[in-house]
Amino acid sequence: MVRQAALLTDLRSIAGAENLRPGSDEFAVDGVTPQAIVRPATVKAAAAVIGHANETRLAVIPIGGKQRGGPGNVPERYDIALDVTALSGVVEYEPDDLTITCGAGMTLAELRKTTAAAGQMVGFDPEIADEATVGGALAADLWGPSRVSLGGPRDFTIGLRVITGDGLITRAGGRVVKNVAGYDLCKLYVGSLGTLAVVTEATFKVQPLPKATRQIAFTAGSAAAACGIASDSLMRGLSLRSAVVTRAEERWRLDIALAGSEAAVERSARELASLAGDGEQETGDSGERPNERPIGVRIAALPSKLPALLEELPVGASFLAYPTLGVVRLRLRDEGELPSLMAMGAIVEDAPPEVKRGIDVFGPEPPALPLMRSIKAQLDPNSVLSPGRFVGRI
Repeated sequence: MVRQAALLTDLRSIAGAENLRPGSDEFAVDGVTPQAIVRPATVKAAAAVIGHANETRLAVIPIGGKQRGGPGNVPERYDIALDVTALSGVVEYEPDDLTITCGAGMTLAELRKTTAAAGQMVGFDPEIADEATVGGALAADLWGPSRVSLGGPRDFTIGLRVITGDGLITRAGGRVVKNVAGYDLCKLYVGSLGTLAVVTEATFKVQPLPKATRQIAFTAGSAAAACGIASDSLMRGLSLRSAVVTRAEERWRLDIALAGSEAAVERSARELASLAGDGEQETGDSGERPNERPIGVRIAALPSKLPALLEELPVGASFLAYPTLGVVRLRLRDEGELPSLMAMGAIVEDAPPEVKRGIDVFGPEPPALPLMRSIKAQLDPNSVLSPGRFVGRI
């Protein structure tokens, strides 16, 4: 354990006293509290902090809106919380170019407000907390039911500015849509939980806001019937924004969101009514809103296998199923259910630290783990960035 007083003295000379304070539980990650919290005012200052950590073998975890301490394993060690919220604001935005570049500390609420003023949007799902930052959303690869239509962060992120574990500022991708130079490292950084690099700036593709939206819900007698309506609507090319299946007692509920032009949404609504057949159209509240962020575990399956998986879940289990994606997010009632779910390939998205310490939340080590360790060694040779949080406790 590095002496806190000495660490604060070193960081004060790097980032300035006004940008430094002692560690506190507010920035704890899975019950581990840092010794110091640094909020650098510039990317260069952030790089200097990481460079110092690399030289002194300290551990740094980037922190944004503090919305999701859940993803990832318990940190192996944690000395410095790197608060990136000062690295905010719009860097470049030309609506006609259909791209926007912003700081990683910008909140998703600010990003939505900026693009909405020009009648545009970035494809982050609306249920992601407005206080979440761009950098945090990318690090955790946050996505929801609209991934079927909008894609995930890896799909609409075209450029990143990052700081690697040795304090080097680098760029991946670019600020234009037609960018084919070099390896697409953006896809490597997104979802890496800050273990490979700290994102300081991001460029996204934007798209027009839909002219019309509509929410429609149906109930069905089986998971297969509910999932079938969603699959058929996707195959027919309807204006499907998202589809979510839930269960209330013996009935299954399908919540569908439509988005597009007014004519397309109207036509899609009519076709959905015909697809539902004997399915009863609902207007009430399901009690399990699709736009809530689920916690617990995530299970993936082929969309064709999803109905059978849902039927196997205990009656009364709380879950959100995305039939067009083949994903179930399940809230556990008892941590004793974890072993059987993880044997089915489940990934733990959120759990108390005492539960996480006994497992690898990503499940068994994948065959590609040696390659993943090699990449980590290249970008973060002294393992100072979020050590132990990723697959195989990288």
